[in-house]
Amino acid sequence: MAHQSGIAGDATGTQAPGGPGYGVQPPVGYGYPGVAPLPSGKATASMVLGILGLVLVPIILPIVALCLGVSAKRMADRGEGGGRGQAVAGIAMGWVGIAFAVLGVTVATIQGISAM
Repeated sequence: MAHQSGIAGDATGTQAPGGPGYGVQPPVGYGYPGVAPLPSGKATASMVLGILGLVLVPIILPIVALCLGVSAKRMADRGEGGGRGQAVAGIAMGWVGIAFAVLGVTVATIQGISAM
């Protein structure tokens, strides 16, 4: 029986299926994004060593940061851990540190040769 208000239902005022309201809720765990995994230790170490390699030890630490960053990025791409951004930062700082080290050795060599 339809009420004068135009809402279908019985005499108690309940709504018919499909009427306005909350509708059907999706099952638990369906359609909701999962929690991002925590960064791996390799990714964090890569980023930290990349930073320290730019400042303190410009020959050894950038190489270690680059190796750890590549390993951590591969792990993150396989879904075995998080921290892909930290790994990429470690890779980038590793390459920059290696470039600075090569530039420094080249300049030192040229100055040493020209001083003779």
